[in-house]
Order: sequence, then C-alpha cells, then structure tokens
Amino acid sequence: MTDEPEYLYVVDYADDAERKRVEYLFNNWSGGEIDRPEGVVRLTSDVDHERLYEQLVSKVPEERIRAYRLEEGRREVSPTTRTVERTVPTDADAVETFVQYMLSKKKAVLQSPAHNEYEMYTKKGRATATYELDEDGDGTTVRVRITGYADAPAFLAEFFESELTDYAASQRS
Repeated sequence: MTDEPEYLYVVDYADDAERKRVEYLFNNWSGGEIDRPEGVVRLTSDVDHERLYEQLVSKVPEERIRAYRLEEGRREVSPTTRTVERTVPTDADAVETFVQYMLSKKKAVLQSPAHNEYEMYTKKGRATATYELDEDGDGTTVRVRITGYADAPAFLAEFFESELTDYAASQRS
C-alpha cells in the first residue's frame, strides 16, 4: 500500500458498447494498480456512518470491511480541436458526397443535424466532427473541425487530411 490516495471511479454508460470501451480502458491501463472491488460495494450519503459500520461488524468480521470517505476528485480536462481545410477542384455536391463517405468509413453517427455534428469512436478515443463547405470559382473548400480528448482529434485530423488530399488530387486529373 502506498501513501498515494485511492480513487473509486463510478462511470455511468449509455449502452453496452460504451461499457465495453470503459472496461477495456481499465483492463489495459498500465502504470499503477486498478482493481475491481470484491464483495458488496455501495455509495452512501446522509446515513449514520457509525451505526451502519456497527451493524456491518455484527454481520461480518471487521477485517473484511473497508469504508472510505469520498470526495469528488474531478480533474479539469479540456478538449482539443483540430481543423482540416482543403480546396477540392469540383462542385460542392461531389465534395459533400465524399465527406459523407469519409465519415461513414469512421462509422460516424449524426448527433445534431442542425449543427451538422457527428460523433465517432476510434481506438484513440471519442471525438465529434463538424464540416462546412464553401464553393467558389476554384472549387469547393471543405473545413472539418474535430473536437475530442487525448489522441483522437490528431488521429482523425490525419485521416481526414490524407483522404481529402488524395481526393483533391484525383479531381485535378
């Protein structure tokens, strides 16, 4: 046991896929020790701690009981935003079709049609992406804005940049 504080993480999830992503992260974390508590785990509030502990000791040997005083330990984590911009020498409809194709390759799910916002999960993490198109005499400029945490925005920006560069080159031929 170290002098470092222990943390109890409670992660709510919307569906089984999200639960699996969180379990995978915990199971494959390197550095430190992450254990799943054995036995019965309960979060309590507004209870008489001393009385509850006394009742637990009357049911189970005291060396099998651990009680921790918790306080939320949130860290301030800011998302990262990356923007990819390319001009493609073709009309906006063709470029939009290609952008939709790129998003489908990453299994992006439309979250907000009004804001043209898509959510996607990668091995590098979760991110959202929006795009806009501006057509002028030279073709169509597409801007893809990716927002997320950890490595996901850089990973996706590299993907979109490569795909759009190749697509723009194919339209010049």
